[in-house]
Amino acid sequence: MAEEKVQTFEIPTECKAGVVVNEGPEFRVEVQMVAVPEIKPNEVLIKMNATGICHSDIHFMLNDWALPKMSTMGVKCAGHEGAGVIVKVGADVKTLKPGMRAGFKPIADTCGVCELCRTDKECYCAKAVLTGLMVDGSYKQYIASPERYTTVIPDGVSDFIAGPIMCSASTIYTSIKESGLQPGDWAVFPGGGGGVGMQGVQLAKAMGLRAVAIDTGDDKKKLCLETAGAEVFIDFKKVADVAEEVVRICDGIGAHAVFVTAVQSYPSSLTLLGGRIGGKVMCIGLPPAGQYHMDVDPNQMCFKKQGIQGTLVSSMADVDKTLDFAKRGLLKPIFTVFPLSRFNDAVQMLRRGEIAGRAVTSTFNRHFASNFLPPSRHARLGICFRSCRPLHVEGMSSSSSSQSAHRQAEASSSRPPNRQPTVDDDEDSDAEDGLLSEDPLDHSLPEQISFKRKQKTTASTSSFGLPRFLSAGTNTPSNRQSPLPRSPQSRLQHLRTNPRANDSTELILNYLDTPGTAGEQLQDTKDANGLDWYVEGPGRRVGYDDLTAIDWIFEYAKERQRLRYLYSGATGILGYVKQLADASQIWLILIAAGILSGGIAAFIDVASDWLGDLKTGYCSNVNGDGQFYLNKGFCCWGYSEYSQCHDWHPWSRALGINSVSGGWIVEYIFFVLFSVLFAACASLLVREFSTYAQHSGIAEIKTVLGGFVMRRFLGVWTLVVKTLGLCLAVASGLWLGKEGPLVHVACCSANLFMKLFGNVNGNEARKREVLSAAAAAGISVAFGSPIGGVLFSLEQLSYYFPDKTMWQSFVCAMVAAVTLQAFNPFRTGKLVLYQVTYHSGWHDFELIPFAFLGILGGLYGGLFIKLNMRVAEWRKNRTYLNGPVTEVVIVAFVTAMVNYPIKFMRAQASELVYFLFAECADLTEDTLGLCKAGKANTGVVALLLVSAMLGIILASFTFGLQIPAGIILPSMAIGGLYGRAVGLTVQVLQQNWPTLFLFASCEPDVQCVTPGTYAIIGAASALGGATRMTVSIVVIMFELTGALTYVLPIMIAVMLSKWVGDAISPRGIYESWIHFNGYPFLDNRDDNGSSIPDVPAAQVMTRIEDLIVITATGHTIQTLRQLLTQHRFRGFPVIDNTRDALLLGYISRTELAYALSSALSAPRNLSPETEAHFSHQPLSDPTTSLDLRPWMDQTPITLNAKASFQLTVSMFQKLGLRYVLFVERGTLRGLLTKKDVWFVLNGMDEQDGDTGGIGVGGGRGVVREQGVDGESEERGLLATPVDDEDEEGVRGLGLR
Repeated sequence: MAEEKVQTFEIPTECKAGVVVNEGPEFRVEVQMVAVPEIKPNEVLIKMNATGICHSDIHFMLNDWALPKMSTMGVKCAGHEGAGVIVKVGADVKTLKPGMRAGFKPIADTCGVCELCRTDKECYCAKAVLTGLMVDGSYKQYIASPERYTTVIPDGVSDFIAGPIMCSASTIYTSIKESGLQPGDWAVFPGGGGGVGMQGVQLAKAMGLRAVAIDTGDDKKKLCLETAGAEVFIDFKKVADVAEEVVRICDGIGAHAVFVTAVQSYPSSLTLLGGRIGGKVMCIGLPPAGQYHMDVDPNQMCFKKQGIQGTLVSSMADVDKTLDFAKRGLLKPIFTVFPLSRFNDAVQMLRRGEIAGRAVTSTFNRHFASNFLPPSRHARLGICFRSCRPLHVEGMSSSSSSQSAHRQAEASSSRPPNRQPTVDDDEDSDAEDGLLSEDPLDHSLPEQISFKRKQKTTASTSSFGLPRFLSAGTNTPSNRQSPLPRSPQSRLQHLRTNPRANDSTELILNYLDTPGTAGEQLQDTKDANGLDWYVEGPGRRVGYDDLTAIDWIFEYAKERQRLRYLYSGATGILGYVKQLADASQIWLILIAAGILSGGIAAFIDVASDWLGDLKTGYCSNVNGDGQFYLNKGFCCWGYSEYSQCHDWHPWSRALGINSVSGGWIVEYIFFVLFSVLFAACASLLVREFSTYAQHSGIAEIKTVLGGFVMRRFLGVWTLVVKTLGLCLAVASGLWLGKEGPLVHVACCSANLFMKLFGNVNGNEARKREVLSAAAAAGISVAFGSPIGGVLFSLEQLSYYFPDKTMWQSFVCAMVAAVTLQAFNPFRTGKLVLYQVTYHSGWHDFELIPFAFLGILGGLYGGLFIKLNMRVAEWRKNRTYLNGPVTEVVIVAFVTAMVNYPIKFMRAQASELVYFLFAECADLTEDTLGLCKAGKANTGVVALLLVSAMLGIILASFTFGLQIPAGIILPSMAIGGLYGRAVGLTVQVLQQNWPTLFLFASCEPDVQCVTPGTYAIIGAASALGGATRMTVSIVVIMFELTGALTYVLPIMIAVMLSKWVGDAISPRGIYESWIHFNGYPFLDNRDDNGSSIPDVPAAQVMTRIEDLIVITATGHTIQTLRQLLTQHRFRGFPVIDNTRDALLLGYISRTELAYALSSALSAPRNLSPETEAHFSHQPLSDPTTSLDLRPWMDQTPITLNAKASFQLTVSMFQKLGLRYVLFVERGTLRGLLTKKDVWFVLNGMDEQDGDTGGIGVGGGRGVVREQGVDGESEERGLLATPVDDEDEEGVRGLGLR
C-alpha cells in the first residue's frame, strides 16, 4: 500500500510576534521578529492564524494578579486562545499530522499523571503550564504545543470562532455545565454584552436555558437579543434597581444561576439570586488581586442552599464539546477582528472596555480567513472588520491560500474582491517608492497650477517630448503639473511690487501669513504665486498609485486652470499659434491612433488568414504565381473552384498520400497540431510579456474609463503582445474573435501617441476622453462600421462622453476605416470579410420568426453568461490542471478535435459568418452546403443547430483563458448558425405549403425567404443577448449589409434579446467580468434606484471611531513617517483635534509621503524632529517647521451625516468621486470610499436571504442595522471577498 502523502510547509527561522514591552501599567504590544521555536519529539509546531485577546492577557501584561511577572519566566508573548494549522510534528508524534488545524489553550500542558489530570480537572493540576505566563502564548506566529494537550479543530469552524473557544467560550460552557441548571431555568449574565458573556448567552440558549443579559448600550442590546439569543436584556444604566428587575423577570423569585463575567458585578451578584433555593453564583471573570470582594451572609447560604463556585478554564473534553456547538452553528461569532498592524490598539481598546463581543487579531496570515468563514457569513454573524487591507507578512508559508476578509474603513479601501488584482504590502511599497522617486515638482515643468486667478504671465513651455513616447508606464505620467516651490518671496514684498494686487484681500492674507515674531525680513515659505491653497485649495498632487481611482473634479479643475493660464498669456500671433497648437494636440493623437489602428487591423486580417489556412495546407508556385506567404484565397485568386487551383497544396498531397481516408486523417492531424501550436504560442506571449493582453480588454477599458488606474494595461508591450497574440489566437480556430480586442488595440495606440503630448498625458480626465474616442476606432475596423463604433463607445464603454468626444470619436473611427480601406487586406474593397449585400426584402409573416430569433438570442446571452461565469469560478478554484498555458493547450486540442469533423466549425469564424450571411446567389462555390434544396436541408439544419450548441460550450470555456480573445464574433457565429437554421426551416415550409395564408404575400416563381437575412438577425440577437448593446448593434448590422430594409427586423430582435437576457442575467458579459474581477466600476448610467439599499449613509460609512485620522498639530516629520509605516491606508482625514473633530481636509498617502521626503532632502534638509502642522500657525517659524497645507485637500466633497445612501451613491456615480466625508456641523462623522460603495452594491450578491438582521436591501447591499441612538459597535463595512488578483491581480484593489 502506498504511503500517505504528508503535507509539507516552508518554515522560516524567524516569525512575527506581539511582544510585550514595558510590562506593567504602561505596557504596550509591539510587533517584532522573534525566533521560531524548536519543537521536542513529542510536540507539534502550530502556525497561528487567529488569536483571541482576553482580559487575562491584560492582567498578565499589567502584572496585577498575585503571580510572577512574565519576564521573570522568560516569556515575551501573551495570549492563550489561538487557532491555526500544524506545520511540523516531532519524531514521536503519532496522531497529529501537518496540515491539521489545531488550537492553543490557556493551559499549555499538565503533568498527566496526578489525580486531577486523570479526571476532568486537569486545568487545576499543580504542575500545569500557564500559556502566556510560563511559556510564550498565541501572540506569536509559530508556537510549540505537546501532542497530548493539543486540541484538533473540526472542519466547519472558523479560526475566528475556534480561537476564542479555546478559553472564553469553553470556560463559560464548563461553568454552565457545572452549575447543574436544567432546561427552562433562568441564567443571568452580568456583562452579557462582552465577549465571554455573549458566548455564554448563546450556549445557555443552546442548552435550553432562559438567558438574561445585563449590560448597557443599544448596540449591545441588539447583539444580545437578536444575535446571541438572550430572552431579556437589562440596561443597568436605565434600570434603577437591577436586582429587583431580575427577580421580577425570573418568576418573581430570582435567578437559578448568575454567571459573572464582568468583574464589577461581583459585589452585587448574590442579590440577583433573590430567594431562589439552590441558586448559584458562578465566578468566571478574574479581577485584579484584591480589587473586588463578595459580602457573603452564611445564613443566606444555609437557609436558601445558595452557593458560590468558580471556574478557571475548561478541560480538553469540554473544549471539544464547545467546538461541537460551534460546528452545529449554535455558537455564532460576535467579535471584532483587528489586523496585526493594530495589535496594540486592540489590546488597549479591550483594556478600556471599548469593544463589544470578543476581540480577535488576524495574526500574521493574510490569506486564511475566507478558508473557514466565507464572506457571506461575515454579515450574517455580526463581525466587524477593522482593517481595509489584507495583511502581508514576509516569510509566510502557503498553508492558507484564501484571502483575508479583514476590512478597515480608512481613507481608502482595498477589498479585493475575490477576483480583483491587489498589490501586496511589499509590492505596494515598491510601487510607492517608484512613484515618489519621480519628482512631480520638477522645475522643467510649466509654472505651477493654482486655483486662484493669476495675473498674465508667460505661457508654458512646449510639452512635446520624445522621451514620453518611449515611456513604459501608462496612466501614470512621469511628471505631474503641480504647484512648484520657487525661490522664497514674501507675500508682503509681492503686494508692494504688484500694483494690481487687491489691497484688502492681500493685506489680510499677508498678515495671516507673517509669523508673529519674525518680522518683515523673514522669508515666506509659501508659494510665491498668490496661491491661497488654504482658502480654496484642493492641494498639490503627486500622482496616482496603481489600482487607485482618479480625482475627476481635481483633474478637470486643473485643466480649466491650465487653459486659463494659456489663454491669459497668449497675445499676438505667437499666442494664437500656441492656442492652435494646444487645441490640435488631441486631433493629432486621434488621427495617428486611427491610422495605427487601421494598419494593425489590416495586419491581423492578413496574418490570421494566412496562419489559419496554414492548418490545411500551403501555397507554392506550380503553374501560377503562388508564394508560400499567400493564404488559400490569394493563392487561388481567379479560380472559380479550389479544385482547379494547383498552387495550393493540402498537407495530404504534400506528403504524397492519395487515398481519401488517409488524406483526411493526415489533414486532421495537421489541423489539430497547428491549432494547438498557435494557441500555445499566443498564451506564452501573454504569460511572458504582458498579462494585460489577455481576454478582450473591454471590461478593463470600461473600468479605466470609469476613473481607475491600471498601469501597463495600455502600454507598448501590451499593444505588441495583443497584436501578435490575436493573429495566433484567431488562426488557432478557438471560438474567439478579434473584434473586442481591437478596441483594446485602438486604446493602446492612442495611449502610445498621448505620451508625446504632456498636456494630455498629464491629465487623467482628458486621457479618458481621448481613450473613449479611440475606442470607436476599434469597432470601426472590426466591422467596417465607423458610426457603429461611435455608438458602441457611447453606449457600452464611456463613463463620461461629452459632445466634443462624440465628434472626436467620429473622426478617429473614420480615419481608422479609411486606413483599413487603403490597405484593402481582402483585395475585395470590403473592410471586413463578412460584409454582404441583400437583393430582396422581407415579408410581414417573417416578423414572427424574427421575434423568435430575438428570444433565442436573449436565451443564449443569459445562459452563456451564467455558464461562462461558472467556468470562470471553477477555473479560479480548481486545484488541478494549474497553469494558464496548459489549460489553453487542452482547450485548443479539444476544440480542434471537435471542429475538424464538422464543416461549419472547421472554417475560420469570419469565413463561417460570411457564408451564413450571404445569399446563395452571391456564392461562387457552396463549400459549406448551405444552398441545398428540399429534404437535403434537414441534415443541414440539424448540423447547424449542433454546431451552435457546441459553439456555446466551447466559447464558454475559451472566453476567459489567458489568451487574447473576444466574444463578439463567436456570438455572431452562434447566432448566425441558429438563425440560418431557422431561415432554412421557414424556407422549406414556404416551399412545401406556398398556398398557406401566412405566405400569401409571396410572389410566385420568386424566392420568398432569404435564409441569409435570418442569419444576420440571429447574429444581432445573440450579440445583443451577450453584450446587452442595442442601438450600436443595429447600426453595425446596417453598415455591414447596407440594407436599410432590414433595420426594423434587427431592432425587434435586439429589443427582445435584451429583455429576455436581462430577465435571466441582469449583467451583460462585460459587466459580469467586471464584477467577477472585482473592478470598482460604478456605472453612472445605472438609474435603477431600487437596487440601492434605502438606508442612511451612516449605516454604511466607516465611522470616525474606526478611522485613522490626523490632527492639525502635535506632529513631527518622524511621527508622521511612523504613521505611514504603521498604517497602509491610502489617505487620512485631517481634523483640528480629537475632542472637537472639526474637519479640516483630507491628505492622500502619496502626497504626504512625498512632502515628508522632500522636506528631509535638499534644499530644505529639515530634521526628522521638525514640527509639522496642517493648519495656520501664525507664531511658528516657517524655516524650522513644515506646513503641510499645500498638500492637503482642504475642499473635499462632504455630505451631512444624515444623508441617504442613495444620494451618496448618486454622487459617486455622477461626479466620479474617490471618497466622501460625512460631517455634522463641521464635525467629522465618517467616510465612504468608492470601493466601499462598490462593495455594498456588488460584493454580497451571492448572499442568501438570511442576513442575520444585518443585511438590508434585498441581498444586494450590506449595511449595519442601526440602534435607537444611531450608534453601533458594528462599524465599517463587514468584509470583502478577496482574491488573488488583485489583488491584484486584480484582485484586492486599494482605492484612495
